[in-house]
Amino acid sequence: MSIALPTKRFAGIVAKVNAFLLIAFVLVIAFLGLVAYKQGWFVHQSPIHFVTANALGINKGMPVKLHGFTIGSVSSMELAPGGVDVRLQIGSEYLARIPQDSRAKNARESGLVGAAVIDILPGKAENAISEGAQISFEPARGISEIIDDFRRQAMPAFNELKTAMSQVGRSGEDITQILASLRKEVDQLPATHRAIRKLVEEAAVATTNVSKQAAATLSAVEKVSKTVDKTIPEVSEKLVNSLQSIDAAAVQAKKTGEEVRLTLRAARPLVEHSEVAAREAGDVLGAAKRVWPLSDSFKETSDGMLPIDSFEAEGKGRSR
Repeated sequence: MSIALPTKRFAGIVAKVNAFLLIAFVLVIAFLGLVAYKQGWFVHQSPIHFVTANALGINKGMPVKLHGFTIGSVSSMELAPGGVDVRLQIGSEYLARIPQDSRAKNARESGLVGAAVIDILPGKAENAISEGAQISFEPARGISEIIDDFRRQAMPAFNELKTAMSQVGRSGEDITQILASLRKEVDQLPATHRAIRKLVEEAAVATTNVSKQAAATLSAVEKVSKTVDKTIPEVSEKLVNSLQSIDAAAVQAKKTGEEVRLTLRAARPLVEHSEVAAREAGDVLGAAKRVWPLSDSFKETSDGMLPIDSFEAEGKGRSR
């Protein structure tokens, strides 16, 4: 009995099939891991719940958002005595950001359109919510409720409009006359527009003239200021030189006065000594006159000075 050996054509096909199966298995595992990561299977989550009277618009897997950021999803829904008990799975790290008095709201991402989400509206309590706690729920408003709200808000405006129209009807004025007056006022609008435009142009011209005059005045002021700037330093320099000259003259006069005072102080003893010497010489001369041998030699002569009356008489004779 002979054994058939594999041909070279199928050599290594088992290894290739095994490699392909291994790659496929790795890809499937990676896909499952990605799905599990997206579903939050690897993130520790904490359950919270709320009870609503109507679960319309709420589905399992609906995202739960806080300030527009996804923090969890709807895990399950079941009937309860008060309506429907909706359980949420929230990331445990986000529980500290949800106060105890927070509430859930069924909303849409873009107002009336967009994907439906459960929006967590934070409260103002200081303590954070605990795991498994129940929060209040605020259902979304339907189209009928929005229309009713709009009707309630618009009804006062319609009533006022109806009242105004009834008052116009009761006034007895002709509507055609009112429209004719309104048309007349509208026809006068172009003339008013032209007058306003002319006034604006005149104002622009006046503004231009004022700006030119202001520019000329400013240039004149600049010239005067430049002249003053040039003149003031020269005058101040001359004034400083004059003050310096006056100071120098005052210093010189003070110095000269000091020298005169010192000279007078030095000459005072000499004058006093001269007076004493003259007084002593007069005493000696008087004593010599009284001595007998010399008394006859010194005869007193009359003073050669004329009296004052003679000068006056002589002056009168000459004038005659």
